[in-house]
Amino acid sequence: MVMDPVKKRQTYAVQTGDYVGQMFIVCEVTDVEVGCLAVPDMKNVKVPKDKWTIGRNSDIIEYVETLPGEVYMISEKQYIVNEDSNN
Repeated sequence: MVMDPVKKRQTYAVQTGDYVGQMFIVCEVTDVEVGCLAVPDMKNVKVPKDKWTIGRNSDIIEYVETLPGEVYMISEKQYIVNEDSNN
């Protein structure tokens, strides 16, 4: 099954692993990785693209919704602040 490409503003629930219970808000997508703001921890998480695909295909992460623009803008600002502070 081919899944749609990951896009900014998408939100995923983490079902298992180190980030179980977190929501990943996609803030940056490159050829190499997917950059997310993990909520409620408000920390940036970088996931290699191949691991992201495995996570989606095996229900480790599950798509929840695409955030409305005005809600996403707040999350993206926090992501940028975190990047600038090298958290």
